[in-house]
Amino acid sequence: MAVLSMDVSGKDDSEYRLLIDGKVKYVTISPHTYDRNTLSAPLESLPALPKAKEWNMAFISRDPSTNELKTRLSNRKLVGVHELWHPNSVDCLTLTKVKRLSANVSEVTVSGNQGSDASVPLSPGTTAILKIARFEWEIPRIVQETRAYRLLAESGLAPRFLGHVHEHGRVIGLLVEKVEGREASIDDLPVCKDVAQQFHKLGLLHGDVNKYNFIVHNGTAKLIDFENSRAHQDDCSARQSELDSLDAHLQEKTGRGGGFTPMEHSS
Repeated sequence: MAVLSMDVSGKDDSEYRLLIDGKVKYVTISPHTYDRNTLSAPLESLPALPKAKEWNMAFISRDPSTNELKTRLSNRKLVGVHELWHPNSVDCLTLTKVKRLSANVSEVTVSGNQGSDASVPLSPGTTAILKIARFEWEIPRIVQETRAYRLLAESGLAPRFLGHVHEHGRVIGLLVEKVEGREASIDDLPVCKDVAQQFHKLGLLHGDVNKYNFIVHNGTAKLIDFENSRAHQDDCSARQSELDSLDAHLQEKTGRGGGFTPMEHSS
């Protein structure tokens, strides 16, 4: 058993995405079941979870009157991304994590070509950037990002989209190329403004133009992270407001948007 993803809370439900005997399962632990340290490393404290029975979700709680753990299992169809446009479909369990960049973004290597009809062949050992919805409530973000990448295809404004990513057939994420570069600074304002304006011409607002969402290399910039993007519907003031915000974003020192560690943005 291994923890693939987790979202730990001291007050609300804590959620876990686990790999158990080659299958991905989802476990929710109710508040007051374990202390915070146990929630951060729960595997040794979980009750026995059946291997034979078909289930994909477990809810674990503690009976306040007896202090006993209770487990409720269910097996249901989980929400996924349905607006698929790229021929590549990559099994998330065939990807090898190289580096974790944020809670749901990792640098990975792929095991090989994921389909003879692929428009972008994936050779064994290819390094790429993986972004997933760890839990169902994150699926809308991946839906929006997938839509944006469809509009961005062949534009050169973003890393190349390499394929959809599935978990037991359910699409939960996307794979994009790893491009060389660094995050933007105020010195890069002209190239960042240019790429943002070109993005607007596609009919979209980015929604989060922090400096880590630009990858700068050899005097050019690419945009990443489109989960907050939306149609601007020819709203000139909204487009101008996003452009005007670049100056402050590129000078920001808080680290907001930078993930757990400084991203190499070599997508």
